[in-house]
Amino acid sequence: MSVRILAGSAKGRALKVPASARPSGARVRKSLFDLLATRVPSGRFLDLHGGSGAVGLEAASRGYAATLIERDAAAVRAIEGNARLLDLPVRVVRGDASALLGRVGEFEVVFSDPPYTQDIPALTRRLLASGVVAPGGLLVCQHPVQVRLEDAPGWEREERAYGSNILTLYRREGSTGADKIGTT
Repeated sequence: MSVRILAGSAKGRALKVPASARPSGARVRKSLFDLLATRVPSGRFLDLHGGSGAVGLEAASRGYAATLIERDAAAVRAIEGNARLLDLPVRVVRGDASALLGRVGEFEVVFSDPPYTQDIPALTRRLLASGVVAPGGLLVCQHPVQVRLEDAPGWEREERAYGSNILTLYRREGSTGADKIGTT
């Protein structure tokens, strides 16, 4: 499978994809970063389920301070190798994303695309309650169209469908995030 960085300093460069990964397609990644460009164009980016690294490395290529969490050792090695090859400064943490939530800090953008066998609604509720999303930040959950994520008190929810995938975006109500990340 061929996966390439779409924009930024590593634009057009190919990634080595581990067998265990299910990379987000180019259409979903392009749409994700188009949405982020108008909502949270910079800051700290957390890819909770690194997999191939396609999303987290794309974020780093576009100037975000990216952290990727991945539990599979082979995938961690692939992400680290791709980051070195592309000369992208990223932090890679090996472990279970749910177990690490209280220890990784706050991020302006948190991206969650877990294995589709996981209970995605329960994980999303946990993420919204965890404090991992900085004030004014954005949680983006990629999931299959068969999964429905609910509204959450204190969060604005928006959905965007892309074929068999949906991006559900959660932003804290009443905050644009501009004061947090220095944009106007």
